[in-house]
Amino acid sequence: MKKNLLVALGGALTALALVAAWDGVAYLRHAEPASVSSIHRPLTSLKVNPEWVLEGTPNFRATEIRKSADGRTTTGLWACDGPSTFEWQFGVDETVHLLEGAVEVKYQGREFTLKPGDTATFIAGTRAVWHVPEHARKVFSLHEPGRLVRMLRRFQLAD
Repeated sequence: MKKNLLVALGGALTALALVAAWDGVAYLRHAEPASVSSIHRPLTSLKVNPEWVLEGTPNFRATEIRKSADGRTTTGLWACDGPSTFEWQFGVDETVHLLEGAVEVKYQGREFTLKPGDTATFIAGTRAVWHVPEHARKVFSLHEPGRLVRMLRRFQLAD
């Protein structure tokens, strides 16, 4: 009995090691090389659903900086000129770090203001109302949480 348990445990550890090795090799084969110089990526016009705009005429701009090898994570820059108020619908998890300006946010029954240096995370499938009084510029990280996490979150919200 003990021997069978040790053999099963050894097999499981070997399988985990092989999966980790496979994942590491796949990452190295698809990852971008380290930067050898600075790269300028200008912000370009970003079209959003006009029904999201509640007030004003926001000028949205964005650029993608990097996408992960598996395609599940994207980082980039985003800017908006106001004054404007709009609803933002999050299709994936998003973490933002404000670089310039200010944003007043209404999210999940709470209100808060993002100022330069502030960070906030928004969950896939949720909505927020953003008010940009003048100008805002942020770094964003988008992450697809996957089906299992989305399903578990539904159960979590049901509590």
